[in-house]
Order: sequence, then C-alpha cells, then structure tokens
Amino acid sequence: MNKVLYFYRLMKEGKFDFNLDIIPSPQIVKKFYLLDYFLILLQSCSLSNEYHKIFSKFKLLKEKERLGESKYRKLVIDESEELSETQVKRYMYTFDQVIIESENCGLIKKKSNQIQLTKRGQKCLILADNSKRIFYNELLAILEAKYHSFYQLLNLCYNQNKQKGGLLIFPIYSPRKLGFDKKEMHTTYHILQYSYKLRLRLEKDIESNFGKKKSLKNFEDELLLKLFEDKIISNIKDKKFNKAKYNSIISRFRKYWLNIFLKEIYKYPYSFETFNIWVERGKQLGVIHTTEFYPNFDGRLVYPTSVILKKNSSLDLVNSYNYSDGQSLFIHKPKWNNGNNPNRFFEALTNAYFDLKNNRKTTFIRIADLREKVCYKMRIPTFIFNEFLELAYNENLKGETKIKISLEADRLPHETNAMYLKREPVIINNQQKNIVAIDYKKP
Repeated sequence: MNKVLYFYRLMKEGKFDFNLDIIPSPQIVKKFYLLDYFLILLQSCSLSNEYHKIFSKFKLLKEKERLGESKYRKLVIDESEELSETQVKRYMYTFDQVIIESENCGLIKKKSNQIQLTKRGQKCLILADNSKRIFYNELLAILEAKYHSFYQLLNLCYNQNKQKGGLLIFPIYSPRKLGFDKKEMHTTYHILQYSYKLRLRLEKDIESNFGKKKSLKNFEDELLLKLFEDKIISNIKDKKFNKAKYNSIISRFRKYWLNIFLKEIYKYPYSFETFNIWVERGKQLGVIHTTEFYPNFDGRLVYPTSVILKKNSSLDLVNSYNYSDGQSLFIHKPKWNNGNNPNRFFEALTNAYFDLKNNRKTTFIRIADLREKVCYKMRIPTFIFNEFLELAYNENLKGETKIKISLEADRLPHETNAMYLKREPVIINNQQKNIVAIDYKKP
C-alpha cells in the first residue's frame, strides 16, 4: 500500500491498542491554553531570579506576544503605560498558574521569592532560540510524560467514532440560528422557547450523527431549574429578564450542553474546561485539531491528527513520544517532497476552494475557511497546512503549477477585526494573508 495512504487506513480501521495501565491525570492541569506562556516564563526567568522582576518581564512579553487569558490571542497590543488593578490581578493569576505548572513539569525551581531555571528549562530555552516548533516538540514530550492527557484524548476519539476517524461533534446553536431575534427576546417565555427548540434540535442531531434516540428533557429541566435558582429567569413567563445578562444567559446554555455532550454522549470523565484546555494545547502541538468555524456547520469539531502505534511504516507519521508499553505517539506531519503529497495537497486545496466558491458565489475566499476543509480532508495540523500553502504558492509564482493561486492581505467586506482574532493567522513568506482565489491555467 502507498505509504502516504497508510495514515488514512489506520484512522478508518481504528486499530489502536490502548493500555489501561497508563493512567492519565489531565484534571491537575493549570488553567491556561496558550503554550507560549511556558516560553515567556522561561525567557523571563533567564533574566532574573527575583519573583517581581520576573513578573515585570512576563507582563511585557505577554503584551508583546498578545497572549490573552482565553484560548485566543489579543487583537491589539496594549500600549498604555499603566495596567489597571484588575488587569494586574488577572496577569498575576495567570503568572502564578504558569509558575505552578512549569515547576510541576520540572522546568523551574521555586523557593520563597526566588525562581531558577532547571537544566530541563535551560534546554527548552535553547531549543526555542533555534525554533519554536522544536520547542513545542520538546514540550509535548514533557507534558505527555507528566499527564498522559493526549493518550486519553486519542483513546476517547477513536473509541467513540472509529468510522469517521475519531471525529467528535459538538452542536452549538445560538438563538439566531434557531430563528430567534435577539431584539425580540425580553421575557422568561422567550428563554423557555429557545430552550425547548434547542433541546429538540440537539436530540435530532444525536439521532442523525450517532444513530440513536436520546431524550434530553431531564437535562433541560435541570438547566432551567439552575437558571431559576440563580434568579436569571422567573416562574412568571411574562416577566422580563435583565437584558444586560443576555449574553451570559446564552453562554450558560452553550457551556451546559457542551458538558452534557462530553459526559453523556462521549463519556469523558472530567469537565469540559479540562477537555478544552488539552484539546487547544493539542492543536498547537499537532496532536489533535479543533474548530468552531468549519464552513456550513453549527458547532465544534474535534478530531485527531495523530495515532498511537507500536509499529509504523509511514515517513509522514513522526514519532513524538514513546510510552512505557512500547507504543508511540505519531503525529501526521507529511513532508512536501515525500511521494504524492504535493498532488494530494493541490487536489484537496482546489476541491475545497471551488466547493466554498460555488456555495458563497464569490471569487475570494477566507484562507482560514479553506484551511479548515483541507485540514479535515487530509487530517493535518494547521501549521502543516500553512507550510504546504507557502510551498504551493511559491511554486505557483514560478509557473510550476497547473493552477493559479492569488493570496491577498485584504479582508472580505463584511468581516470585522474580531472575526480574525479567533482564527490563527496564515503567514506566507513572512506576510499575513487573509483571502485566496484559485483558478485553472488556460491551456
């Protein structure tokens, strides 16, 4: 069999031997998503051993790298000289979380108000100076040795949906998606109507996606009771709710049903917050992919871009961690110059582009949307897509391709800065590109 197809056959068949003796401990992770926090702490510690001096440098690097407290980077760098008291407390909380986990992972040693880099921390800093991706590879091995969280995530994915390569589906429906107008939602009755319609839609999704009927009525009642006990909704249907809390109310629905799907459908034993932290970290490392922006889908998708095996014969699967039972974590990192990979990428790229173009009736397509479809089709990490797109684009500039690729920094007319904040940028030849147009060359 063609080695390039090896990964896809493995995913479809789901032939993985997960060892129950490997005990994961994902729940003890600290609450930050972006792995660059580890790096800026190490960089800060390299300049001083004193807690407050390290924190001062940490703040500066945090702003420079636009690191937010959520899974998203900040839209702009804060140019103000003074942080508010609330900002300082928030920064300090994140700082302490990163310190605790870095110490747990053996990157630093903390004693009183003194913090020192360990040999492992110094090694990571040297690797980062050479390449951030090499630093990430080392960090992956450190995190997996400590928590075995990716082992558990891959086990979860492949056991739950072998037929679709470990795909996990989390439907998400805002009131607007279900036909409600925010401006017309004022009373408890409107919230109850949204809740009812949402439950029916989720039950329908469970039947269509998982082939089974499941009533969610008891779960809905539990959520509504909590909202009533928290005095968010009233037992009087016509009573108006606090409109200023509209977004937080809808957020409660979203978080609640995501947790229900995770625990009741996928049988994940920990919270959605824990799941989310590891999925987002795994995405940065290339272990797993997650998105809430897959074109024409309302919800979140999670799927593996790696496998756990004892033996591997594909050059496109890179050994990233060795487990105690003789198995290894292999990440799908195809090489451009390996076999038919360029042709496979060009095919996936053009098919995805014309699919989006025909659906949206526009020539230019957001690259981030194109990336979602190609990554899913090829089961590759986002950074591999970015690398391949740059190589394909440069071949196109040399006239060595059958298609013409046009990349622009412009944005589509209806899009705002906030829309781009939640999507990883695509950097081509050291320049950010946002939209793409593709066409076949004329004979």
